[in-house]
Amino acid sequence: MIVYDSIAPILIPIILVAVFGVIVIAVILVKRHVGIFKSDEKPKSDKEIAAEELDRLLQPIEDEEAAQQMNSYGKDGEESQEAKAEESEAKEEPKE
Repeated sequence: MIVYDSIAPILIPIILVAVFGVIVIAVILVKRHVGIFKSDEKPKSDKEIAAEELDRLLQPIEDEEAAQQMNSYGKDGEESQEAKAEESEAKEEPKE
């Protein structure tokens, strides 16, 4: 009886941990091998996620003049060669 009394309090937490461990392993195996729980969605790339966030946050430009100015700048923030040529032509025309 002395041995049984000293082991019983130790066995209860061990048995509980073992039972929950078996449940966790069973759930993992079921999710991995049963077709109902498998996801058909493919993960999106970082570029797709960033584009969706920008589309969600940014509002379209309604002013045509501002939209034209925004389009005249290149990706690196510098004015494109075409925009510079159009500006120089626009400045030269009114001198009649």
